[in-house]
Amino acid sequence: MFEIPVRCLVILLAGAAPGSSSVALHKSRAATVESGAPRAVVPYTTFDFGDVYTGEVISQIFVIKNEGDGELQIKNFKGDCGCTITRSASVIPSGQEATAELEVRTVSLFGPITKSATMHTNDPNQPTIAFTLVANVLRGAPLRQGRYIGPVFLSPDSRGALYASAGKKSQIEFLVTADGTPVKLLSVTGGTKYFAPRVEEVEPGRSYKILVESLQNDAGGLYTDRLRIVTDSPTLRAFTIDLTLQVYNRQ
Repeated sequence: MFEIPVRCLVILLAGAAPGSSSVALHKSRAATVESGAPRAVVPYTTFDFGDVYTGEVISQIFVIKNEGDGELQIKNFKGDCGCTITRSASVIPSGQEATAELEVRTVSLFGPITKSATMHTNDPNQPTIAFTLVANVLRGAPLRQGRYIGPVFLSPDSRGALYASAGKKSQIEFLVTADGTPVKLLSVTGGTKYFAPRVEEVEPGRSYKILVESLQNDAGGLYTDRLRIVTDSPTLRAFTIDLTLQVYNRQ
C-alpha cells in the first residue's frame, strides 16, 4: 500500500558506550519516518446522544486532520454490526482535513448502545482510529421525523427534493433543533446557481429554519446541490443537506 523509504546515516563516535550505535540508528530511523509521514489528528472520536427513541437515526460527522508531511491514506474503514459509514475520505493531503460520517438506525435496538467503527491509516504512530456512537434507546415511537447529527436534530431529513415547471420556482424547508447544549447556525451556502438558501432564527441557540428556494430555470432537467451549514459547536463544525431539483419542460 503506502511505504515510506527509510534512509539513515549513523555516525559512530570514538569512545561511545556499547549499544549506542543501535540507539542512534533507532532514533535516526524514527526521525526519518516522522519527517515524511502523515499524522492523523482527530479532535473528537466519540459522541453521546443521550436518550433517543426506537426507530430514530443517530449520526455524527467526525473531522480528521492530516498535520504530517505525507499523504494520509484511509486503508480500511469498517463499522461493527449496526454501524454504517455513510461518507468518508480515502486520501487526505498534508495540511488538509476531511470528514467521516457514521450512522446508526435504532429500529431494532433498545437500552444503552455503543456502536463503533475502526479506521486503518498509514500514520505510523496511529495506524488505527476508533469512532464511537453512544445512546440510550427508549421504547416508543419517534417523536419527530428526521435524524440526529451530533448535537442537533435535522428534520425532515438530510436530503430534500424540489419540483418545478420551467420558469417557475419551488420551496422546501428544514428544521434544525438543539435539545441539549445550545448550537447556533452561523451560515448556509450552496455550490450552484439553482438554489437560494437562507437561515431563519426561531429561538436563539435552540431552533432554526433553513429555507431553500429554487431559482427560476427555463431549461428542464435534474439539478443537484449540497448545502453546507456551519455551526458554532466544537463537536459539529458543519453538516450538509443534499438537494435535487426536477424542472419539467413546458407542455
